[in-house]
Amino acid sequence: MSIVQAFRTLKRHPYVILQPIVIDMILLGLLLVSHAFPLESQSSSRVILSMGLPSIFQLFSLPFSWFLLVVILLWSFGQGGYIRALVAACEDTSLPTAQIMKANTRYGLPFMFLYFALLLATSAAGALLLLLFGTIGSGAALLFFLAFRVLFVYLEFTMVTDRLPFDAAFRRAFQTLKQHWPASIGMAALILIFSGAASLIANLYTAPILLLVILVVYNVMMTLLFIALMHTYNEARRYEG
Repeated sequence: MSIVQAFRTLKRHPYVILQPIVIDMILLGLLLVSHAFPLESQSSSRVILSMGLPSIFQLFSLPFSWFLLVVILLWSFGQGGYIRALVAACEDTSLPTAQIMKANTRYGLPFMFLYFALLLATSAAGALLLLLFGTIGSGAALLFFLAFRVLFVYLEFTMVTDRLPFDAAFRRAFQTLKQHWPASIGMAALILIFSGAASLIANLYTAPILLLVILVVYNVMMTLLFIALMHTYNEARRYEG
């Protein structure tokens, strides 16, 4: 089972969780020092459809500000190294810090463009489905976003593992999803359910010390789920031959 396999992988290679935790701690410290936006306890939850790098700040509805731009910048320039670390862990090897930083630099701008493309695409598709189908459209939108989410995670994986340009990587990622879609969609659903529950908890308990605990737990659990998804991705690639 992918989750059991992922747990064993993370136990052997715990370094995978370091980068997202460090990035989130930097962002949390910056937020607390600058008071960029107030953290107030509220009963609120978000469905997480953003890119693969886990972050506690995905759990909040961040207003457009300089802080949001810094968040997107660090997410984008942390994504390549995070995926390379996932690949190495699933291959049961360690990745030197220099290689992680090299991947961060190499894929920073492509992933930033991909982030904004995904944001526009999901917003447009969701609005169109709701406009055309009303209440039924919200259910259709959720199913669409589920497939869309895993497709774009596979696209990110493919861009890093195969070093392909966007168009070739997209075709390859779509083929990979077709080869193993039930397990892939199942993993995406599990990620969305967990992140939605985590979002509710994070919005209720906003004291800095509690956020620090949630930050660590969330990044560890999401990395575990992404390792499981990487194993699913690798299995699908083996079916492709």
